[in-house]
Amino acid sequence: MRRTGRRQAPAAAAAAHPPGSSIPVMQARMILRIFGPFLRPQWPGCLLAALLAVAGTGIALLKPWPLKYLFDEVLLPSGNPTSQDIQYILVLVVVALAAITVLDSLVGAARSYILTVVGERVAASIRTRLYDHLQRLPLAYHEGTPTGELTTRLTGDVDKVRALLTVTFVDASTHVLTLAGMAGVMLILDWQLSLALLLVLPLLLLTVSGFRARIRTVEQSARDSEGDLAAVAQESLVAIKLVKATGREEDESKRFRRHSDASVAAVLRSARTSAAFGAAVDAVVAVATTGLIWLGAQRVLQGALTPGDLIIFTSYLRDFFGPTRALSKLPAQLTRAGVRAARIADTLRRSPDIQDKPGARPAGPPRKQLSLDGVGFAYTQDRPVLRDVDLTVPVGSTLAVVGPTGAGKSTIAALMCRLQDPTSGRVLLDGTDLRDLTGASLHAQVGLVTQDAVLFRASVRENIAYGRPDASLEEVQDAARAAQAHAFVQALPRGYDTVLAERGATLSGGQKQRLALARGLLQGCPVLVLDEPTTGLDAQSEHALLEALRQVASGRTTVIITHRMAAAMAADQIVVLDAGRVVERGTHHRLIAGGGLYAEMCRLQGITGLPPTWNGTTHGNGHHPSRQSKLDADQSATHPRGSRQ
Repeated sequence: MRRTGRRQAPAAAAAAHPPGSSIPVMQARMILRIFGPFLRPQWPGCLLAALLAVAGTGIALLKPWPLKYLFDEVLLPSGNPTSQDIQYILVLVVVALAAITVLDSLVGAARSYILTVVGERVAASIRTRLYDHLQRLPLAYHEGTPTGELTTRLTGDVDKVRALLTVTFVDASTHVLTLAGMAGVMLILDWQLSLALLLVLPLLLLTVSGFRARIRTVEQSARDSEGDLAAVAQESLVAIKLVKATGREEDESKRFRRHSDASVAAVLRSARTSAAFGAAVDAVVAVATTGLIWLGAQRVLQGALTPGDLIIFTSYLRDFFGPTRALSKLPAQLTRAGVRAARIADTLRRSPDIQDKPGARPAGPPRKQLSLDGVGFAYTQDRPVLRDVDLTVPVGSTLAVVGPTGAGKSTIAALMCRLQDPTSGRVLLDGTDLRDLTGASLHAQVGLVTQDAVLFRASVRENIAYGRPDASLEEVQDAARAAQAHAFVQALPRGYDTVLAERGATLSGGQKQRLALARGLLQGCPVLVLDEPTTGLDAQSEHALLEALRQVASGRTTVIITHRMAAAMAADQIVVLDAGRVVERGTHHRLIAGGGLYAEMCRLQGITGLPPTWNGTTHGNGHHPSRQSKLDADQSATHPRGSRQ
């Protein structure tokens, strides 16, 4: 399992939490700086939630006051009130208690709903933005990051950040307002007892700082284990046919259980640390509460406070430590969410390698040729894939690029479609560097049929029309006929409306390749690049696909990337790659006569005869004389350095 992308995330998390940024305010600023733009469109909901939070704070401050009057004016009156006055005050107290309770419930429910609306919209915005960005990141990023890891970022990580941006931050603001209001009232009631309360806060801060680093470590471990588990599940399910064919179901189940157990252990370590942190905070709060209640009772006995004042003070004291305890846990919450936020931010910060230049112009239909001029490419500097490659595909001709596995053939396909940019040299369309053309217009001119025939869980018609969703049924059928797919599609239960299984699991390899070819044809690109179109096919399927390719290539500019000589031998021009270099070029007849690598590959694959041309006729060496003359002339003009044979 590849882990390159996932291993970069801890570094990103570390960058997001440098040594000085352990302070909660700085953590909050970092998260808001990254995700604040997603909150701005929801400012009306945020404002309403803030107003409801202020209202909720005011209601919370009112809660104990009816009880003060119950004790001071009804149960323990200081004067000699009449029975009628006591009953009147009692009714007011009961009505006030009921009104405060109902109002508190309504405000709380409204705030909860508003926060849910804002949170879901923010999460959808972050998720959509992240998914859109993932679509534009280079192939190297996707090849180096497990799919399960990316799925977790789109789901679990986004949900954690959503909860932090809405519920946690709003609750923290409410707690701050509540503490400020309570502190003001308690100072008015008894400033000496209030100052004693403040002595507890340093002890709480020491408890928080002692747990912060541990929480960050265990949360990072839990998040890594979660990503591993998702990646293992995704890999096994994608390869389910291989798993069953090799009888490895039990082994895969054991592998999944190992990762699942590791994930559970990591989550439990995080839970134990969080529980220990909560217990430590609660212990400090409990000791402080009992001590302050004892001091308050002494103040009542001294006559400095009334019993009702002590009720308010005790109620505020209980409620004071509630928000204090919640705020003391905020750094841990910020740490846990910060780990998730750093991963999302790391992905969003990555710039797509392939972008349109300022002033890039649209690509028009090719009139002359598609060519590579001195192209070199390397994924890493010490491992070049291509070295100084020159080749030319005149409009209307067929080029085959052949060579052993690992020679760099598929990289040429990616360069021609500008899925990658060359490390050195240029890829040219009618003499214009592809980097000077807009990507959308280029993809409309140069289409790619990938080595893996990717099919979606959708109807046959939708799969063929993926590149042109507005295509009519007749156009879809014409493309299927050209790709030799119409007959077997008609035999499916619902024809073109048959919904395929995931990844086309119910079709044969040849059928999937022909549907992929039909999709490439329907896209209508003047240049069609076929990357290993016959890989994994049996002889009958390969023959059917080659017949389809011959029909497709007629009058179209076609590039066939293959290691199968049967797919290459009838091309107008054949280029042979080995270790990233062009070692031979020419027609099938000339390369066979040359006795080089191409001839050896043909011999190993049992090919000895002359090929038919893609247009269905044979002329001597298998090519039309007029077209071959043009190819030779173009080759001589474009590559003065020689044929490299």
